[in-house]
Amino acid sequence: MPEISVIMPVYNTNEDYFREAIESVLGQSFRDFEFIIVDDCSKKYIEDIVLSYSDERICYYRLAENSGAAAARNFALSKASGKYVAFMDSDDVSLPERLEKQYAFFRTHPEIGCLGTKVEIFGGQKENMFFPKPVKHQEIEEYLLFFGCVFCQSSVMVRKEILDKNNIVYKTEYVPAEDYGLWLDLIGKTKFEVLPEILVKYRFYAENISNVQNKKQREKCLAAQISALEKYCGVCFGDKEILASFFRGDSLAEGDDLRLYPVLRDMIEALDKKGVLRESVCRLLRKRFKKFYYHTRSLSGQWGLLRSPLNGLLRVSLAWRVFCLITRGVF
Repeated sequence: MPEISVIMPVYNTNEDYFREAIESVLGQSFRDFEFIIVDDCSKKYIEDIVLSYSDERICYYRLAENSGAAAARNFALSKASGKYVAFMDSDDVSLPERLEKQYAFFRTHPEIGCLGTKVEIFGGQKENMFFPKPVKHQEIEEYLLFFGCVFCQSSVMVRKEILDKNNIVYKTEYVPAEDYGLWLDLIGKTKFEVLPEILVKYRFYAENISNVQNKKQREKCLAAQISALEKYCGVCFGDKEILASFFRGDSLAEGDDLRLYPVLRDMIEALDKKGVLRESVCRLLRKRFKKFYYHTRSLSGQWGLLRSPLNGLLRVSLAWRVFCLITRGVF
């Protein structure tokens, strides 16, 4: 039985990108892994590329019909036999020591169940940019719940037993943000960490999902986020529409603050009962609320926000509100 199962779904990926992704896995310094490639009913050239490699660690499966990335990943998970699962997309690149360093970290940190790495973005206009996200458990968990996705999927390794024990799989209803949905499902089941070292390169180009389905991805992220917050808080939010608008950072229309107030109040009180520090929650929500201020440009809108009951709930200082009124408000 291998120590690690590397899983990679593929659907009509550019040949050069796909070969580079495959070879970055086969070239790992850590050798004890199986490489599960699930072809989501691609064109014939994908199968030809996979079969051109004679490495016995490759386990190739071709689905009978196109089912989507989440279904392909779940199929790969059902075939994985390793103690750890390393996720890998078919157009990204793992640096040679990625698996070795993640495996070594897991061996010395049994409390961590989900481990990412720092990632370099390359290609297009985002060349040499990085994922500047949090790296320690508490800040990762907070970021996942209140802001969005922390991990680049191709950088993540998880303990397989945690997925199996809690029946955690990719949820098709969150495609194309199914990875974010999975990280949210891990909250409360394990601890997170990110290695502060670049071990993966994320390819950014015109045809990748982050570009092609950007709007849909953001909406699915919101749906997953709100569902996770409800589960985490143990409450059902009555006005999900205004909460979604809040997390998007939309500008407030007249009366929106009064709609938002009971939703955030219930959230804070529920988390307070769970033992989550009220000041910590207010700090996180305050960051979001300030985006409302930032995107509300009219003087009347700014004047309404200045007097909003949300200021007291989230402890937004009067000095900051007045400054925002002066600098952001326009006639």
